[in-house]
Amino acid sequence: MRKDAGAAMRLGSYTQGRDNNIQLLRLLSAAGVIAFHSYVFTGHIAEDPVYRATSDTNFGALGVRCFFVMSGLLVTQSWLRRPRLPAFAAARVLRIYPALFAAVALTIILAGISAPLSWKQFLFDPVTIDFAWGNALAWHARYALPGAFPDNIFAGGSNGSLWTLPIELRLYVGLAIAGLAGLLARRALWAAVLAALVAIFVARPEWLPLEPEIATVRELALLFALGSLAYVWRSTLPLSLAAALGGIAFYLWNPWGMGHGVTATLVLAYTVLVLAYHPWLKWPAFNRVGDYSYGLYVYAFPLQQTLIARLPGLNPPELFAVSFLVTLALAMASWHGLEKPALGLRARLRESPRT
Repeated sequence: MRKDAGAAMRLGSYTQGRDNNIQLLRLLSAAGVIAFHSYVFTGHIAEDPVYRATSDTNFGALGVRCFFVMSGLLVTQSWLRRPRLPAFAAARVLRIYPALFAAVALTIILAGISAPLSWKQFLFDPVTIDFAWGNALAWHARYALPGAFPDNIFAGGSNGSLWTLPIELRLYVGLAIAGLAGLLARRALWAAVLAALVAIFVARPEWLPLEPEIATVRELALLFALGSLAYVWRSTLPLSLAAALGGIAFYLWNPWGMGHGVTATLVLAYTVLVLAYHPWLKWPAFNRVGDYSYGLYVYAFPLQQTLIARLPGLNPPELFAVSFLVTLALAMASWHGLEKPALGLRARLRESPRT
């Protein structure tokens, strides 16, 4: 039911339960990453429609940024609903690692099939061992495997999508520390602390353990922080379709070159919140299906590399269509056979948000 048109819609009125578009937005974000890689792997990166429209972002970057906004909000929600470190840590582990282990194993298998090496040479190569341990722990991302996909444009690249997981894991650790310190329960103080951290990250990024040499890490950390702030300030944050549309128009029009940088980050974060929670946009029927977004994200890269190696004549739309369907089938199997059973263990810890 719609509220009185004169009453402001506040985020806090719509963040309880799962009657929202989070699951849909996460699936679309994962699809965006697959779409971007479809242009990369076929040598048509400049033809990415988002890049052609904006000249400073692309499908993949947009999808990853949306993920971090939603992650910041949902993980903060998780802590505040049950502010205990064991339950929080268990929930994160059960969400991240089962599918990640499967993705690392799948990547090694597909890369090994493509490599002109014997299985013994491939599996015992120090690069393969480092890839397995680094990515399985999600603390240091590794992207290449020896001899993998030698004839592809992105030769050697095996699962570049995993680069975001160490960043997100470090942000989880930071959020847990903030929760233990009581900062998340004091919204003004949390806002001040995050403002100070942003200032430090801009001035002295080497002080923070977020691999500052990666140019986009600063923005991803900021988007995560904005999602966290949005939940902490949910009782006062309005949800306005007009404001979101105005921000998008300003970004696209950009008459004075002011629509980029921090402005674009703020617009994106707010738009994601409106799309996720505005009551007029809800599509509750979508929540009846499984949450396949994480599987789409971690499995797609090696599958796309394999498809290009086997079917080198594919154009970007063809690669996207085929790889999305193949990866979706695998993500569905992963969700129902691996991820959902693992998440069921969280019920014992009374952990409700699926993040």
